[in-house]
Amino acid sequence: MSQPMRRNRSKSYRHLAGAVTITMLLVVPVSILAEGAPERVRFQRGHSSTTLRGRIAGFDTKDYVVGAKAGQAMALRLSSPNSSTYFVIYSINGRATDMNETTEWSENLSESGDYVIRVFMMRSAARRKGSAANFILSISIK
Repeated sequence: MSQPMRRNRSKSYRHLAGAVTITMLLVVPVSILAEGAPERVRFQRGHSSTTLRGRIAGFDTKDYVVGAKAGQAMALRLSSPNSSTYFVIYSINGRATDMNETTEWSENLSESGDYVIRVFMMRSAARRKGSAANFILSISIK
């Protein structure tokens, strides 16, 4: 192979690598933004519970932020036609609570502040092409 052909091939590889890098820099932030910011849960005046409806697809998650006080009882229930849909709740310090992924949870809260509820599909279901889950999340704080 002649020297000019090697230079052209090397230059083509560098252009391809640059194009791939630029594409990744553009695509990754868009996919992160697609999940959106956490949704603040607000109860109607005089009510201590609410029901939220949502949809996730693939490895997407949906986060809800709920403010509560120490001593209050929080109860969560998730229902979905997709049996691989679960939630996990994070305490105000960002740690997962002492529970595994589940569809029902209740506890007397030991800390005041914001709790994050993350709805997701298990990996085995999320990786399937076209996987999606509609869900209903019920939240009660008393």
